[in-house]
Amino acid sequence: MMADNRVFRQIARSNGGKLLNAAIDTLLPVDTDKLPAKKKTLLGGIAGAVAVRVATRSVPGAIVVGGAVLAKRLYDRRQAKAAPKASEKAKPKA
Repeated sequence: MMADNRVFRQIARSNGGKLLNAAIDTLLPVDTDKLPAKKKTLLGGIAGAVAVRVATRSVPGAIVVGGAVLAKRLYDRRQAKAAPKASEKAKPKA
């Protein structure tokens, strides 16, 4: 039983961000076609690493980081739905 906990802990620490993203993608899929392309930056990578570190060290940290990721996903989803409506309003009627 103890070895299983070590294995799970190691997987969560090394791939925590990927696991969290996969779980959220399953629950709240987003149409990536409608979203603008985003560049990955060094600052974003560092922020992600810090977030994963905080989430794997404590339960409250995991709740905060998970809530922030969930809020970001919901925000992106709303922006994806609003993008086609905004482009329709911008077209002049002839």
